[in-house]
Amino acid sequence: MAKQQTLHCSFCGRSRDEVKILIAGQDGHICENCVEHAEEIIEQELGNTTDNKHTNTPTHKLTVKKPVEIKAFLDEYVIGQDDAKKILAVAV
Repeated sequence: MAKQQTLHCSFCGRSRDEVKILIAGQDGHICENCVEHAEEIIEQELGNTTDNKHTNTPTHKLTVKKPVEIKAFLDEYVIGQDDAKKILAVAV
């Protein structure tokens, strides 16, 4: 009989029994602790603060065009197909 292999984190070496979550990849696994640690490293490298990601204020203002404006824009690039442009403008 084949011996059952115990899964472990490819980064820290913890076994499946020592962690809550073990995410499988193509050639390895990563635990939730290593994911959190990697997130901290990325935030430090990019200069982002953890406070920024938990706030509800957007970093940029989203401006939504009116359907009439969207159709006018489409009119500049699409010849004919008025019904399709109107439907698309309203759907967006």
